Amino acid sequence: MPPSFLGIATGNSVKHHHAIEVIGRRIRRLRQRRGLSLDGVAGKAGISRSLVSKIENGRVSSPIATLANVAAALDTTVGHLIGASSDPPCVIVRRREGKPISGADTAIGYAYEALGHRRLEKRMEPYLVTYPPGLAEAPRRSHGGEAFLFVLHGRVELHHDRERHVLGPGDSAYFDNQLPHGARALGRAPALALVVTAEG
Repeated sequence: MPPSFLGIATGNSVKHHHAIEVIGRRIRRLRQRRGLSLDGVAGKAGISRSLVSKIENGRVSSPIATLANVAAALDTTVGHLIGASSDPPCVIVRRREGKPISGADTAIGYAYEALGHRRLEKRMEPYLVTYPPGLAEAPRRSHGGEAFLFVLHGRVELHHDRERHVLGPGDSAYFDNQLPHGARALGRAPALALVVTAEG
């Protein structure tokens, strides 16, 4: 029986299927962290949206060529997707070495800078978020996990579920992402905050 794309004999179907599921979860996690849709990854990888969905759900065993395209679309490596790479115990990101992140909120002026992008496997995702002035209201969304927000500069109006909080430098909030939430800068200047999200 021919080897799979992981180099695992496909005769061990349970082990092989488990490996496919692990890869799929890792791909979905990376896609969501990068703020990409299924269509976005499909377009960058040159494959169909349906195939990306099947890969994420562990329903298909993909050849290396396909995984290489998906890895490139996610700005990572095939080695990371299949778990062949490991992180050092401490990853340093120097000032101005953060990675700008594009996503839905950037269209209204939010600026995200990823601070943990050099660590591949992580439970937290830290960002520097710049909130632009002049927004009439904070865009609200809900998703899994929880978040910690620490205001570094300016004033931030945080909406969480039905509550409204005004935070200044040194103030922080720890909240459940599953409830509708959003933030905006108050006043005429941008606000800057450290935001750390964690999967639920």
